[in-house]
Amino acid sequence: MRVLHLNTYSSGGSYESAALLCDVLLREGLGSRLCCKVAPGARRFKGVLDRAVRRAYVSLSREPWHGTRRLLLPPPPKALERVDVVHLHTVADWFDVPSWLETLPASIGVVVSLHDMWHVTGGCFLYRGCNRFSDTCSPCPILKAPLNRVLARDEQIRKFRAYRTRQARFVANSHWLADLAGRSPLVRGEGCVQVIMPGIDTDIFRLQDKVQCRATLGVRQGAFVIAAGAASLTDRNKNIRWLLEQLAELPELENVIVLLAGEGAVQLPVGLNLRLMGGIADPRTRALFYGAADIFASASLMETYGLTLVEAMGCGTPVVAFRTGGIPEAVPDGQAGILCELLDRTAFKRAIEKLRTSREVRCQLGTGASSLALSRNDKDKFAEAFKRVYEECVHLERTSSAGPSILAA
Repeated sequence: MRVLHLNTYSSGGSYESAALLCDVLLREGLGSRLCCKVAPGARRFKGVLDRAVRRAYVSLSREPWHGTRRLLLPPPPKALERVDVVHLHTVADWFDVPSWLETLPASIGVVVSLHDMWHVTGGCFLYRGCNRFSDTCSPCPILKAPLNRVLARDEQIRKFRAYRTRQARFVANSHWLADLAGRSPLVRGEGCVQVIMPGIDTDIFRLQDKVQCRATLGVRQGAFVIAAGAASLTDRNKNIRWLLEQLAELPELENVIVLLAGEGAVQLPVGLNLRLMGGIADPRTRALFYGAADIFASASLMETYGLTLVEAMGCGTPVVAFRTGGIPEAVPDGQAGILCELLDRTAFKRAIEKLRTSREVRCQLGTGASSLALSRNDKDKFAEAFKRVYEECVHLERTSSAGPSILAA
């Protein structure tokens, strides 16, 4: 069996998940390749036009919104040679996905990983309480009038036709997201989205020697160290500025060190001993980063699961985060960390202080976090679950191609 994985960018949580899955499948003897968007190169004119389309989408929306009508080319036909399954991860901001799916050879199965809401909506990524995606996605609250009644609806219809025609198999990274996606007409109803929790490289993200991690990174041994971060520090959903403001209000800051990982510039509060780590692409360096910390703090406003949180857990670092989205599944409250209600400043700082003042609680939660992550999010278990999905998908495609079309029945 050969699987082609597609992800727009070669960074971020969906890429990490796709790359890990691809590597494990290769190790187990399956043909598996990950393809990401590349620069247009000689197709400069088309690239310029596509950027114009993207800017138009930005000008028409109040929050991140991505339509499927794009001008960049999809993976070349050669990439599809002898491929049994195409696995779509995060593919917004690349090529025209619905049109491409409708031209895909009928013998190729389609699996769609839901890392966010984009695949099951009219173009938005994050769930903010809007349930219009369960009907027509119109009028869209993040698009500007008068196109708010047209664009998202059109996007949802295009995806609906393409996914239904290809009998796409949907896989969510949490039960929370699966239940939400099941409301969308694109997914054929509740219970039709399988759940496979993301895997981590358990050979890397496992209990660390804290003294050695701090020595390697040059972090003072006796300090209370808080790790935090995101792929982009300017991502409003990650809420980094709010997080730093709360950390700056902690008592006795002279013994607190904050390690902040991520790309981009952010306003730094006065009085906070903060060390900017930059983006950390290398997994082994990320394990050192987590291992050097006493806790990992996240103020993310919405996560469908929280891969970064699970990596920290694997390294034995308890988590403080909000009880939102799929986070309670990733970080069981009281077992792997402490969860607070969304934007509850008092509870958030109280949770950090509780872990700061009690080494016993930190050790208990850290041990529980690592044990849970290593057993539940093991990379081999993760890959095995997807192998079963691929096998079912290939069987379905062969059955469909051998008999009358189920769409015509």
